[in-house]
Amino acid sequence: MVLGTLGNAFAQVRPQEARVALIIGNSDYKAAPLDNPANDASDLANALEKQGFTVLVRENVGERGLKEAVDIFSKHLKKGGIGLFFFAGHGVQLKDQNFLLPVDVGFDNESDIAFKSISAEYVLSRMAEAGNRINVVILDACRNNPLQLARRTINKGLGVMNVGRAEKGTFIAYATSPGSTAADGTGRNGLYTKHLLRALETKDTDIDKVFGRVRTGVVQDTNGEQVPWTSSSVVGSFYFNVAEDIAALQRPTASVAATHEAAAEAAQVPYDPVQERAHWERIKESRNPADFVAYLEKFSGAQRAAYARWLVQKYGGVLPAPGQRQAAAAAPAPQQLTMASPAAVLPTLPAGAAAAATGVAVPSPGTLIQDCAECPELVAAPAGEYTMGSGPKERMREPDEEPAHRVRIAASVAVGKFEVTRAQYAAFVKESGREHKPGCNSTRGGFFHKNPKATWQNPGFEQKDNEPVVCVSWDDAQAYIQWLSKKAVKSYRLLNEAEWEYVARAGSTGSRHWVEADNAAVCRYASVADTSYKSVSPGAPMFPCSDGFAYTSPVGRFPANAFGVHDMLGNAWEWIEDCWNEGYAGAPELAAPRLSGSCTERVFRGGAWNSPPSTVRAAYRDRSSKDERHDNLGFRVARSLP
Repeated sequence: MVLGTLGNAFAQVRPQEARVALIIGNSDYKAAPLDNPANDASDLANALEKQGFTVLVRENVGERGLKEAVDIFSKHLKKGGIGLFFFAGHGVQLKDQNFLLPVDVGFDNESDIAFKSISAEYVLSRMAEAGNRINVVILDACRNNPLQLARRTINKGLGVMNVGRAEKGTFIAYATSPGSTAADGTGRNGLYTKHLLRALETKDTDIDKVFGRVRTGVVQDTNGEQVPWTSSSVVGSFYFNVAEDIAALQRPTASVAATHEAAAEAAQVPYDPVQERAHWERIKESRNPADFVAYLEKFSGAQRAAYARWLVQKYGGVLPAPGQRQAAAAAPAPQQLTMASPAAVLPTLPAGAAAAATGVAVPSPGTLIQDCAECPELVAAPAGEYTMGSGPKERMREPDEEPAHRVRIAASVAVGKFEVTRAQYAAFVKESGREHKPGCNSTRGGFFHKNPKATWQNPGFEQKDNEPVVCVSWDDAQAYIQWLSKKAVKSYRLLNEAEWEYVARAGSTGSRHWVEADNAAVCRYASVADTSYKSVSPGAPMFPCSDGFAYTSPVGRFPANAFGVHDMLGNAWEWIEDCWNEGYAGAPELAAPRLSGSCTERVFRGGAWNSPPSTVRAAYRDRSSKDERHDNLGFRVARSLP
């Protein structure tokens, strides 16, 4: 189906802002046909035409037709306009790119895929080159197929295309989370597109609300097995419905904001411009209104304050009254956070109820969060379900990793983007005055011993402030978390064991979150026992490669996983909330800390700078007394959302 000929398909673009969409639906694959993509394309094209888009739609296109359509589309994108690309059909992740497959591609040759298909990254780059105000990419292309099952180098599902500075004004929507597959649907439309069509029929077509409704509908229909994702660098508002978009641009926004600005001018307090700039750099890409409320509480007189007030309103927040700290007023009193374990202060409301009760939106997956200047950066990880532990196919499995079992993560969780650093821990020690007696365990030299002089400040090797703190006990980690919770007025905690493995896997199903299974490739992804470590501990088991660090590395030096989290494997082991249990017998189906068993011992996970291949695995577990310290063991913080 083609709406109009190529000669007039783009002739009716609105002169004030061109809205151009390319919609592709491929169903008729010879080796692995699909029922719904062609219907999805036709129905979405009709829906977008009603919203004011000029649409080029293609169904069941081969290599030539696919590439020709993208070329025509890119030529008609207008600077300052709106571009939208939708693809439904088979898509695969191959060598860190997401390839969208024409119907005439074969399923037996990876080179054929790369040559005949078109990558989503290429389409995005063509859209970015046009200089559009808004670019929207929607990929309902994560259906499983025989090629994915047959080839080890091809990932299940698509990978995340992170939105960078070059793609400002871009919104990317995925039918499901990274590394997962999407349902094709049993009716006329695929499951994801069915909910997208419904969301576009709703009166409020703000882009965030549309895809929020889509996510809610798909998660409900699949009982959490399919979780749509979004990634965005859109600044300002965008509505799919052209009338709503024009109304939003013309709507007088000064009534509320100007009142606050006038009052804020009278309530301005002096501020440090260096701190203001640093604070703004941390939050400027956020879509969480609370981040901008916190900014306004400190810097109401800054030049960026008016823009921050507008962002608070755009993302559904409530502007603070001038001179007041609403976040602190609404938070629990500090003494409520001084319990022995932060697990005791976790929300007891069902998933989504807390957001409904407080009016605070749950950050989209991948959103960066920082609750205070001293607080570690967090990344919003989505709710979901996965298989925890090791099955019979895991060659290096150990008995305490069994049985493999399904676990559900009922709600999004904010996870430390990095392990807690020495600098962050030093701020806690300086302010709290916590004492640390010397003494830290080490396994260097091939045997276990205690260094009686070692501390977190001097673990027996030189560290920089941006490296993970080590030689800290589970009790030390809990003390840090209680201090941080008071400072941020948020309930921080450690991850429970089920959450930790879920985030470490980030949608993957292998031993490690990266694709390459060869041990020689590990040094590209993690700080581990390698040839750099050989000079420190000759003869120890190690990976046949060099990561460039004999000990810990700066956090974030190695690539993040698909959830945007760094160093889940390698660098430093990480303390977990749970008591130690031998295996998963009786483990809950819903992710929660296990607080029975041997509670004088606590779990740690993830491997470290001196860990051999057998332990640098997502399923590997270990434990230590909660008051012991080790020169390769640190921690990462988390908190529940919203």
